[in-house]
Amino acid sequence: MKSNGIDIGIAVSFLLVLGILTASQKAQALGDTEEGILWGLGIYKIYDVITEDDPWEPGQTREYGNAFPPFSCKGSGIDCAYQKGVYEREKEEWEDAREKAYECGRYGRNCED
Repeated sequence: MKSNGIDIGIAVSFLLVLGILTASQKAQALGDTEEGILWGLGIYKIYDVITEDDPWEPGQTREYGNAFPPFSCKGSGIDCAYQKGVYEREKEEWEDAREKAYECGRYGRNCED
């Protein structure tokens, strides 16, 4: 479940682990440096989740907002090349539609019903 881009499960898990480590006797053996490193890693992970962009997927039908999502591919070189081509075509179509909407609003041309 996400709330404002934050994965609640990750945040709760981090805080729970941190609480257990802080309260346990073995965790008391950690020095200030080690504890600071753990805090830093946890805060970095939460920041990373908050600022993460939703990756592009072929054939998405949702609106992209102000920016087209970044390209990402996890597969073979051939699959990624194909997906990159689809991505560039869909991005170009999105940019054309955005430009037409601007021209319709600004100049009253390229307006479609």
